[in-house]
Amino acid sequence: MSALLQVKGVSRRFVTEPGVIEKLAGWLGANTATKTVHAVDEVSFDVARGEVVGLVGESGCGKSTLGRMIAGLLAPSGGELLYDGRPLSMGADLAARRARLRLQMIFQDPMSSLNPRMKVRDIIGEAAVLHGMTTAAERDDYVGTLLEKVALDRSYGERYAHQFSGGQRQRICIARALAVRPDFLICDESVAALDVSIQAQIINLFQQLRKDLGLTYLFISHDLGVIQHLADRVVVMYLGRVVETGPAQALFAKPLHPYTQALLEQVPKLHAGKRAFIPIKGEIASPLNPPAGCHFHTRCPQAGPRCQKERPAIQLMGEQTVACHLHFGGTR
Repeated sequence: MSALLQVKGVSRRFVTEPGVIEKLAGWLGANTATKTVHAVDEVSFDVARGEVVGLVGESGCGKSTLGRMIAGLLAPSGGELLYDGRPLSMGADLAARRARLRLQMIFQDPMSSLNPRMKVRDIIGEAAVLHGMTTAAERDDYVGTLLEKVALDRSYGERYAHQFSGGQRQRICIARALAVRPDFLICDESVAALDVSIQAQIINLFQQLRKDLGLTYLFISHDLGVIQHLADRVVVMYLGRVVETGPAQALFAKPLHPYTQALLEQVPKLHAGKRAFIPIKGEIASPLNPPAGCHFHTRCPQAGPRCQKERPAIQLMGEQTVACHLHFGGTR
């Protein structure tokens, strides 16, 4: 399959300036240098047309920041984003806006991403009218068709967001994203705030929409059970870097990176019997001061001197790619 989205060495850094108290401390001789958060650090991967790619990792690994850069909500500090072979720019010109319409984002909390003062018909239909997908006169019918597509009644267009349950609100968010006829959806923890039974319904809806509309997904989640069920391929991030990628079936059957192995070890299993819960050793390092070499070496039980000094390159190993010295020359 051809690559629809190409992420090439993309980085994002946030620079924090000293606050008032810090500036006062600086006048008294304290060190108040600016601080840089390395949220995303030279990430590269492709998403093929029609594919579902799961992006996983612990909180703070940079996966949501990366999703926002792809959606055009944040500008990369470095690297390049290509969509259908063309650069994705942050420009305000017509060509840039039309390219961005093809990628839409669905957020974790539907209530905070819906305007409480607007009726559903306006929430869904506003962008569609603005971008010429429909006319103002035909908006209500257009919105009604979208509501039916996400398994909601047409009459719901006259209601406000607070009148719906969490699962219904997320369906409204999906309908809003579909209103501008995208072919790529970025789902940022889109089922994390829902009850388990409702999660299953929304996941089934995503799968049905993929089949009906030929959609491509980047599905960001910390829930590996959801990713295993939904994704064709998985990208694992740790502290801003990609540590492993591969087909979902292969990666879940035989994870190569120690971090991926530790993550999968914590996934509940029906037939595992009684076992002790052993969390991943240590705390995730601060992106303000990430460790040298392999970022995971401070928590890795197999780390050696090489891991502390040399950043591992991500290399192909069978169907998977992995950034780990253990598989290429050892850790010593």
